[in-house]
Amino acid sequence: MKYLEILQFNPIVDVIQFNRLSERDYQLDALHNFVYPDYFLETILPEFVKNMVFGGHDQKGIQVIGSYGTGKSHLMGLVQLVAENADNLAELRNEQAREIMQPIAGKFMVHRFELQHNNSLWRIVTFEIQRFLDSHDIDYKFDENSLKSYGEQLSEMMAAFEDKYPDKGFILAIDEMLQFLRLRAESGNLESELPVLQALGQACNNTKFVFMFGVQELIYSAREFQFAADMLRKVKDRYRDLSIRREDVSYVVQKRLLDKTEQQKAIIREHLKPFTLFFADMHGNIEKYVNLFPVHPSYIENFEKIKLAQSQREILKTLSRQFDKIKDNDIPENEPGLITYDQYFEQMMQDASMMANPDFKLVSDTVHLVHDKIENNFEGPRRKQIPLAKRIANACGIKIIQAMLNKQNGATAETLTDDLCPV
Repeated sequence: MKYLEILQFNPIVDVIQFNRLSERDYQLDALHNFVYPDYFLETILPEFVKNMVFGGHDQKGIQVIGSYGTGKSHLMGLVQLVAENADNLAELRNEQAREIMQPIAGKFMVHRFELQHNNSLWRIVTFEIQRFLDSHDIDYKFDENSLKSYGEQLSEMMAAFEDKYPDKGFILAIDEMLQFLRLRAESGNLESELPVLQALGQACNNTKFVFMFGVQELIYSAREFQFAADMLRKVKDRYRDLSIRREDVSYVVQKRLLDKTEQQKAIIREHLKPFTLFFADMHGNIEKYVNLFPVHPSYIENFEKIKLAQSQREILKTLSRQFDKIKDNDIPENEPGLITYDQYFEQMMQDASMMANPDFKLVSDTVHLVHDKIENNFEGPRRKQIPLAKRIANACGIKIIQAMLNKQNGATAETLTDDLCPV
């Protein structure tokens, strides 16, 4: 039996792009293909609505946290599409989500953009808001020489907006903030940007202004920003932090990328059952292995821990590509046939942009050296163990790049046995 015969493969070929969310076909695709983990329905979406609904109390800006490629742009885009067009509510494929977002449906006008400039945040934000205001004939001009506080100017802007659109709110959405802040920190300008973030978050309280942005990790805990810890605490007070968890990514993999019927799950369960005698983790978590098959559950956890080149990593796209390579293959009878995280190291070593990273190249060169030693020293009956030995080396390579290279990061034999499921 082939892999493709025991699941419904729906590849994820690209991340949501903010600059295409005005295209109707693109909108419908984003609305129809969204997957709703329980945590999104119980916590994430209600928190969005709580901080957006007119007349709410203690409302704050919204910071969405998730590793690159985990769906934070899709999540923010979904909320924006419903908020700006009530007709989009009917396009959601989840009844509970429709009920949750009913109070904000069609209530807002939206301006979304991606930060691609190494200019001051206030200058970029006011330029983008001004572009929106001008396109809608709203009578307000930001004065770059004004001595008024950021908060005063935002309040005046919203007053002008509400004069023109009294029944609407205004959403300002930025796709990815973290890399911009890192660049500003490197140039010594971070401390001048944090008061802008504070003001934007504060402007959301008891108004019809909503500010949301995405980051790959919490800006308050980012190691390179800790010199500004006092100001970061003030920023933190002005935002709701909504995190896309590892469990949520696993759910998307199960329900969208690798969906299965109960009958197909039964086939997979029977296939894996003989191997539970050898692998303790599989024995104790068989349903997790069935739901994610053929992706090993530890793949997602180890993938997200990688510290190098975060902007290059897109887990859903990566898994789509890896499954696409094996989808027409027969499921092996003498081994579990899982996609494990050591395979990702091979993919990274073939990526020219990754090899340009000096830290990764150092680890890659070391792993290549280990591969050579394996080839030269595994003789006689041991030669059949060469593929497994190389897999172990690759897995250790992944473990090393999950921390700073001066740290002693590795894996135990027991962990590698459960993670690689060698037979």
